[in-house]
Amino acid sequence: MIIKEIATWELGKVVFSRDQSTITLVTELGFHMYGLDGEQICEDELISSYEQQLHSHWVDGESLLFAVYSVANEELMVDIRKIHLTSAPLLHVVESFIVPYHHGSFHFCPVSSHAAFVSWSKVLILNVRSLEVLYQIETAKGYTSPGLFSPDGHFFACSTTGGGICIWENTSTGYVPQSNLRARLLWNKFSWSPTSNSILCWGDNGIQLLHQNSSLSITSLNYVGYPHLVAYTADQTHIATVRQFESAVTSLSLSDLTQQTVNTNIQIQDIKIIDNTIFVTNGKRLISRHLMTGEQVDSSCDTKRENKIFNVHTGRHLVLSNDCSQLAFAIKQTVFLYDIKAQKVLGDLVTDGHVSHIHFSSDGSQLWCIVQDVFDIETFKCYHAQLEREKDPCFVNVTMENLEGEWSLDSLFRSPHECKIVGKESEWVSDPRGNILWLPPNWRTGQGWFARWDGKILTLLDGHHQKPIIIEFQL
Repeated sequence: MIIKEIATWELGKVVFSRDQSTITLVTELGFHMYGLDGEQICEDELISSYEQQLHSHWVDGESLLFAVYSVANEELMVDIRKIHLTSAPLLHVVESFIVPYHHGSFHFCPVSSHAAFVSWSKVLILNVRSLEVLYQIETAKGYTSPGLFSPDGHFFACSTTGGGICIWENTSTGYVPQSNLRARLLWNKFSWSPTSNSILCWGDNGIQLLHQNSSLSITSLNYVGYPHLVAYTADQTHIATVRQFESAVTSLSLSDLTQQTVNTNIQIQDIKIIDNTIFVTNGKRLISRHLMTGEQVDSSCDTKRENKIFNVHTGRHLVLSNDCSQLAFAIKQTVFLYDIKAQKVLGDLVTDGHVSHIHFSSDGSQLWCIVQDVFDIETFKCYHAQLEREKDPCFVNVTMENLEGEWSLDSLFRSPHECKIVGKESEWVSDPRGNILWLPPNWRTGQGWFARWDGKILTLLDGHHQKPIIIEFQL
């Protein structure tokens, strides 16, 4: 419901009084105060010359205060100006102080009367009344503006290159490092929550809330590597994960978060868990290890056909069936089905393009192959085949479909009764009732290439993320 529309000649920030009886539009040069009936109460200039800059504003009781500063002769002059409706004059300077100028952006905290200067390699915090230096650090970390004091003056936060946020705590002996936060989405602005417990970040990719107690080590968001591989136990109590073509598998208990790392000494291209056994393959060997102890369960098997070892270079073209009885992989335009127990190739399926994805049905009786056109990388086809190991060829009832429009892997592999990623751009997770979760841009993978469902758990495996993103749906 719109109570009143107010036409203004300049954009700015809106500030409510403590009792919410007035609305003030603060612009770069002045302010415009209105009552809730939309009638203007007063307006005035805050900046009298171009040398001055409006730094911050805050509410104190029934008054509105502003910090205005200017630089001259290597000194920083800061005026605290106050608006009070019952005072005369309406706008007046209540306090001024001079601070030796330091290189970098200036930040002021009215609660503690502390000021901070932030440059690329330096953060300096001082008391503006005593000019005592409370904290300073010089590193090659790459600090960037903005820097913000928390509303209660208890913390100071500063952004770093790559999307990190460093937080220092204001203690009786000075400022001390408190935590490093890392956002999953790229952002360009942040602000403190009113309670000073959390930080809100936002940008083109979305909005995210970071809690101070969830501190993470600073790592680069620009990291690009091979996608993650992940497998769950049937009861979804344990997970095993490894980055594609790496050799160390991490198994994690989802109940108590205990974990163990097992080195397999092969470049892993697919991974599965059956009961308490982890199966991994590099296309030439299949290795099984115990989920909890990491000990080898069975001797490794080799993938052979007519005494020839197949050399598979592209991991996303190689998958294990859910019961680890079969292995499907592609060499160029041909898909092979391999029987792990018998250690032999059962048959092959020749396609007319580059195989980019292979998928077994849950019972291992069907196989889907996504094939990319040789001459048009935007054109895909889907081959669907029934699998009968006792027959030669083992690929039977093969059909081919041209994939057009807003298709995704989930639209081909998931049933209508399940949650699925929809659309070519993978923007949404949907269920039969409609869209239920919007995926931020850097969580999306075109057509859902690097997404893995296991029951109601969705894991995003794109190589741009240091770790898999795991989402559990409660439907």
